[in-house]
Amino acid sequence: MGTIVFAGTAVTRPGSVGTLYRAQGSGSFAPVAGIPLDTGVQAITPHPAKPGVIYASTHCGLFESTDNGASFRKLPVPSAEGEQFWSVAIHPNDPETMLAGCGPIGVYKTTDGGASWRRVGSSGPMAERMDMTEGKFFKHSRIMALAYDPADPAMVYGAVETSGFIVSEDGGETWTNRSEGLVALVDADPALKSQINVPDDYEGILDAHCVRVSPDRPGTCFYACRMGLFSTPDAGRTWRNHDIRRFAEFSYTRDMRIAAQDPQTMYLALSIASRSDSGALYRSDDLGESLYRCDQPVTAVSTIMGMGAGATDSAKVVYVTRGGQVHFSDDGAKGWQAGQLPPEAGDAYCAAIV
Repeated sequence: MGTIVFAGTAVTRPGSVGTLYRAQGSGSFAPVAGIPLDTGVQAITPHPAKPGVIYASTHCGLFESTDNGASFRKLPVPSAEGEQFWSVAIHPNDPETMLAGCGPIGVYKTTDGGASWRRVGSSGPMAERMDMTEGKFFKHSRIMALAYDPADPAMVYGAVETSGFIVSEDGGETWTNRSEGLVALVDADPALKSQINVPDDYEGILDAHCVRVSPDRPGTCFYACRMGLFSTPDAGRTWRNHDIRRFAEFSYTRDMRIAAQDPQTMYLALSIASRSDSGALYRSDDLGESLYRCDQPVTAVSTIMGMGAGATDSAKVVYVTRGGQVHFSDDGAKGWQAGQLPPEAGDAYCAAIV
């Protein structure tokens, strides 16, 4: 079959295409069948226990493919009008159980492989951490990522853009915002203050983009946000700043992955800001204790908005820039291939590789 690479885009300018693109090997990118061309694709999630099964989280629903992403069908999630899907997490021990995160803030759960879904945690949108009514760029938060703790799947963590860190201790049935420890870091270090969308100095550290848990560090959740990389060993009660500017010229952390077969290996997608003219992929071989750039000689000329790593093959890594560059490796980031989405594609937000 060879390597297959995906990139998701959104309608971000008149006439642009928001859909899921697919390329096999060194071929060109083309839209997949079954997903509209006028939506936004925010996450692409290959199933680690079901070869060929891939989920796409979009502005118009949740979609599933059973043929390695050649075609997709919409899943019967009873979402409210206007809800957009931004993330999927798959239970580490039960392949039929999954969670889907959306915006406005909400979570849906299936225990039968996606045949049926129900809303969990709340009957409607969950509470925002800050007042979003005057937001310059968006008016509500969304769940950018969800992550089970593989050592204790009752523990699930969520990254909520501008609402910080949420925790479930019952497999996603109920949720609590545990962002006060992040706020305390800002109080202790004014350099972590940042406000862009709303007039709140805590916005930067609560501008959450990703959460991940490594099997080699049970109980510890890694949290990526506008201000860098952080971790908590106790479900958000206390936090550590990994101070990635010691190793990297950028600290805006848009995405993060932990290698499936090498749980000490972490990848971070770093850039200057949400919109910029540069970015780079960094790798850590010790779960964030040190970092080094791993994507040369390819060069990102706009912000890296999303990345992916092989769900079962640690050698496969991919990232996509806002401007549609798709850089991928199938040898553990030793060598890289460069692709480009078609000119009509809208801004790109996510990537995956199988």
